[in-house]
Amino acid sequence: MYGIQHHSARQGSLYLMIGGREPVYQSHKELLEKLSASMRYVGACGMAAKVKALVNMVMNINTAALAEGLGLGQALGLDLAMLVEVFSQTGANSRVLQTDSDDMINRDHDCFFSASHAAKDSGIALDLARQAGLNLPLAAATKNQYDRMITLGLGELDKSGIAELTFPGRLGA
Repeated sequence: MYGIQHHSARQGSLYLMIGGREPVYQSHKELLEKLSASMRYVGACGMAAKVKALVNMVMNINTAALAEGLGLGQALGLDLAMLVEVFSQTGANSRVLQTDSDDMINRDHDCFFSASHAAKDSGIALDLARQAGLNLPLAAATKNQYDRMITLGLGELDKSGIAELTFPGRLGA
């Protein structure tokens, strides 16, 4: 992930979530704008880490949901290209659909964001939920799936590799 972020920073295409003292943020805003395509001040010190944990939690849940939808579609004999198109035009659309659907279908899990990172970040979000007194069953189920990937030796695959647990005839299905 570092290489991608470093490359993105050089190209100025990062989305930055920035926490800390607002006067410090304001005094460095011009530099930060050169590093980012877009940015958002999110509050006091530590808030950006919480926002990032939530972003990754939702991304991980979306990735797991997409893998299940495509895996079930394949099991039902549906044309997956058609299914992806329908998903993209309905409430099933997501950024993950755009970035991961072809990789899931083609079993191309070159690592951009590893399953082990997804498990770690899901755990961070679940710790935050426990501290807030919340139960997040979807986040917990998603973490269990990514933990299962690690147990199967698939932790260094991209998060899209979760499809290996849901598509018929693959490793976990």
